[in-house]
Amino acid sequence: MFWIVAGTTGLLAIAGFRRMDDRSHERLDVAYASIASLKQSLLRPGQLDFEQVRITDTGTACIKYRERDPYGAVSHAQAVVHGQRIATSHSRDGRFEREWDRQCHGLAFDATHAVNMFF
Repeated sequence: MFWIVAGTTGLLAIAGFRRMDDRSHERLDVAYASIASLKQSLLRPGQLDFEQVRITDTGTACIKYRERDPYGAVSHAQAVVHGQRIATSHSRDGRFEREWDRQCHGLAFDATHAVNMFF
């Protein structure tokens, strides 16, 4: 009887870790795709250094980054990426502020280290 309970508990624990692992991979995929979309949307993407990349449960990437232009000047920027929709702090239409306030407050998966390793 003990072995049946212990075996069942062990299988449930393994299944739970596997599910968490799958969710982590999904969020990292969203992070990588979001960074690629952001880079494509920039007119002249210089060197980007990512300070923070967070993925929400809705699949939105909230990104804080530094951009270095070819002359060495560094500017700080932020972006909200959800699928093909990209709103950056460089825009002056107010869309970025609305998206950041709506999407980027609260708990999120931190993918900063993985993104910095990959890009």
